[in-house]
Amino acid sequence: MNTRNDAIEGIINFLKSDKKSLLLTGTHQYEKHKIVLQTISRNIESSSTILFRGNSVQNFGTFFENHTADFKTGNGYKLGKHVMYLDTMNRTSWKKSKSNYDFGVIYPLDSVYKNSKRAEILDDMFDRCNKVFLVSWTDNLSYDYTKISNYYDDHIVFDALEERPDYHKRMLDSIQNQRGF
Repeated sequence: MNTRNDAIEGIINFLKSDKKSLLLTGTHQYEKHKIVLQTISRNIESSSTILFRGNSVQNFGTFFENHTADFKTGNGYKLGKHVMYLDTMNRTSWKKSKSNYDFGVIYPLDSVYKNSKRAEILDDMFDRCNKVFLVSWTDNLSYDYTKISNYYDDHIVFDALEERPDYHKRMLDSIQNQRGF
């Protein structure tokens, strides 16, 4: 049904699998990247490293709900027993990133999808990370995820319907209005 529990279960199954990457879409715009990080933190027992690749350093405060922090690329931030490193879709920030991580999260995938250097951004992430999460912000009708299907093995949808039905409806209406439906 695309609920939080369904998404968590799907992420856990992915983490236990031999699969390399997971696409996470759905109407729960501001929760999808958080559910990935929380599920890693709560279900991976040994310490690990995570590369979080965002669209801009200025957005990290919003992504992590900490507007007073001075986030920097290449720095490690504690996430329970794990360490999360940050960089952006801008190649110059990659110089501060290590060469190997256990997990990688790209959020928002929308910025990569629209980027002319999409393949370069994704290839670099796949080279650095053992498992990769491609996490959308909005699911624009113009996004044809089959164009990047070679970059994901699994697809999970996490919708806000169960937790916030009005919000879910607004997101669906917004998506439909993009094409004038």
